[in-house]
Amino acid sequence: MPRPVGAAEVVLQNDSVTDFGSVAIQVGFVAGESAAAWLTSVCDGDLTKVQVLWLSFTGGAPDTLGESVSVFEAGAFPVPGPQLVVLDGPLMQDGFFNEFTLPAPIPVAIGETVVVAFQFLSNPPALGPSVVTDVDGCMAGKNSIFAIPPNQWVAACPLGLSGDFAIRAVVDCPDATLIFADGFESGDTSAWSGSAP
Repeated sequence: MPRPVGAAEVVLQNDSVTDFGSVAIQVGFVAGESAAAWLTSVCDGDLTKVQVLWLSFTGGAPDTLGESVSVFEAGAFPVPGPQLVVLDGPLMQDGFFNEFTLPAPIPVAIGETVVVAFQFLSNPPALGPSVVTDVDGCMAGKNSIFAIPPNQWVAACPLGLSGDFAIRAVVDCPDATLIFADGFESGDTSAWSGSAP
């Protein structure tokens, strides 16, 4: 839900994850696969940062090296369009929305969709950490996975996901009066309850 603030940043998200809420930790990925969120801008502005929630069942897991975090143009769902930027080797910290600043802002228009994808460098352990989804249903057309096999992008919802990937983007909206509340303040893993997908 949006809330009035005096800030110019707007967080684009499909997920409904909030502090002290339930999530599903998605540990079924393998090295080379990607989880992606299709996010639509609510203003004319500049996309400046991306965020990926990274959690384990027990909390306190060592930092994990990812293959990449990328931003793509929207293609024909579930396949993203051309890659706009890639951030190689993201270091993921358990228990947090890991935020990454883009090397240069990406201009976006109101109503424009971009795809933010996290690619795994290694298989997540059985108890995580890994990417997560909310647990209130998966929205069609908003989540995709690069799956191995079949080595292609597929829609995530038909694979049985409980909800939407907690992968977000931050847009600088010069005249913004709303910002999407993400509810995360502490990054304390005890704030969430995880369930196996």
